[in-house]
Amino acid sequence: MRLDKISFGVFKIINKYNLIKPNNSIVVGVSGGPDSVALLNILHSINSAKNLQLHLHVAHLNHQLRGKSSEEDAQFAENLSKELSLPFILKNVNIQEIANKTKRSIEETARIERYKFFAESSQKYNASAVAIGHTADDNAETILHRILRGTGISGLGGIPIKRPLTPDSTIQIIRPLLFTRRKEIIDYLGKEQRNYRTDASNYETTYLRNKIRLELIPLLEKQYNPNIKNALLQLSQIFTANNEYLSLEAKKILKAATIEHTEDSYVVNTHFLIKQPHILQQLVFQEILEIMQIPLKEINYEHYTKILNEIIGTGKGRHFQLPGNLYLWHEHGMLYFKKDPLPKPRIPLLSEIPIQIPGTTPIHPLGQLVSEILDTKDISLDVYKNTKTPREEIFDLQCIAMPITVRGRREGDIISPLGISGHKKIKDLFIDKKIPLKERYAIPIVVMNNKPIWVIGICMDNSVKVTPNTRKILKLSFQRTH
Repeated sequence: MRLDKISFGVFKIINKYNLIKPNNSIVVGVSGGPDSVALLNILHSINSAKNLQLHLHVAHLNHQLRGKSSEEDAQFAENLSKELSLPFILKNVNIQEIANKTKRSIEETARIERYKFFAESSQKYNASAVAIGHTADDNAETILHRILRGTGISGLGGIPIKRPLTPDSTIQIIRPLLFTRRKEIIDYLGKEQRNYRTDASNYETTYLRNKIRLELIPLLEKQYNPNIKNALLQLSQIFTANNEYLSLEAKKILKAATIEHTEDSYVVNTHFLIKQPHILQQLVFQEILEIMQIPLKEINYEHYTKILNEIIGTGKGRHFQLPGNLYLWHEHGMLYFKKDPLPKPRIPLLSEIPIQIPGTTPIHPLGQLVSEILDTKDISLDVYKNTKTPREEIFDLQCIAMPITVRGRREGDIISPLGISGHKKIKDLFIDKKIPLKERYAIPIVVMNNKPIWVIGICMDNSVKVTPNTRKILKLSFQRTH
């Protein structure tokens, strides 16, 4: 079987960008419109002509927005899958109802539900990729749309030919038609005698994207540049190449600047960061936001500019709250990103809480302290030192004067840190350890005779350390709930 011109062109794009490999399972998003119908037909032709042994699955999401027309779209997609002897995946979703509940626009809700559907389908059928029918015209329209709404250099790169379905997914979204013009697709479908569905809402100018396609681009073509689409696509290719390089550089800087990274927080060294070119500083921010799964479109240029300007300054810590429940603060040359604010205790830790020994002591709302009494023969000190966490510690029980309590830091608190001669103010200890002001109230301190013996997660006091003469051990473990 010989491929026609457009299918051969798409086949070359697939190979150039490594979109599909033989024997892959591919979910093909088919709305019933010309682009998705052409995509499915072309992939089916390539699969037969090149004997790629692909497993194609036709996936259709019924948005239930257009009544009978929506049902007919679903039926059309199912009939097409039967004609090509391909499995069909259908999901019905009431987009209007979800949009009302979430207070999102119809467009945004449809996009979210569509990608959720793609994720479910690709996981169910073990697909390596989800193919969707974006064209060169879609790319040109997207770039103009982003320019009008405001965008950065990454946005000017347009629609990527492939990207992960989600930030941490191995499944790719691929767009084999991204370099194919819409006119070519319509001509192709005519030659193939392939019918397709037309969505009347595509011609309603209430949506900005439709206004761009139906009004702005024809105006620009007529009065300013007849090749405006080509100019925009060329711009996209230039910025895509630039973005690939800058993204790699930003990843290198982020790796060097990262101090700590957990599931819901990030800490970077701003002394290092502010020495980097300004554009790379912003891209490092974007990398962090993507890792933390904060929607980039919710963070605008003013947000980046304000924070980058502030971290240059010195003095008291600066705090920021950004969209997506993201909280930032800058202190001692470190910028902290956290998805949720630290909890404020409902009862101050300045009031002392007696520790139950042995037993469990609630430290509301921060967590609980678990205490155990052990015999030295029941524990290997060498193994313990190598496996202990910062939130657990052992003490010589003979050195402990009951009762012991837990509270927050008080002015003038001092401790003799294990392994160091002399005493140190706990306030200075926090400063040395670069503990943010915002976190200090949430660090419990174990106290004996009104003197700190353990600053949990930081250090213990020399006076209660385990020695070769120790017979009984008190083990304390702090379990944080926030």
